[in-house]
Amino acid sequence: MEGLSGEMAKVYSVTMEGDEQTLIEQFFNENTAHMDDLILVRDRIQTMANYTGCRKAFFKEGEGALADGVVALKGTGQLRLYGIYFNHTVVLFGSGGYKPANIRAYEEEPQLNAKAQQMREIAKEINKRINNRELRIEDDGQITEL
Repeated sequence: MEGLSGEMAKVYSVTMEGDEQTLIEQFFNENTAHMDDLILVRDRIQTMANYTGCRKAFFKEGEGALADGVVALKGTGQLRLYGIYFNHTVVLFGSGGYKPANIRAYEEEPQLNAKAQQMREIAKEINKRINNRELRIEDDGQITEL
């Protein structure tokens, strides 16, 4: 989505092969029934991008495999937006969805579980490319393909 990055942080998403929209665009389009929570998500992203940077306190860690960086954005009501936290200047968001109040873990909700697993796979590929020195995260939040 245009306009999500700001002076304090870069906000990225990915477009899956065969799709025209990024995962975060799909997230916003799929969750219009939860408009109040979408506004919370948008406001949190804009706050990070323009004012605070990507503070670790804004994310629930441990949503993926050990040390893969997969997180969920906090303070978003019943919506869960999964992403990869790199540092205080950059985050990459995938997708997510509605987490009913009566479930404890995303694994209990098949659609939400699928979105979290998708983010884990994306994190695995991105981390592999960083380790192989094919991608680099710059200090200013830019992602550079080498």
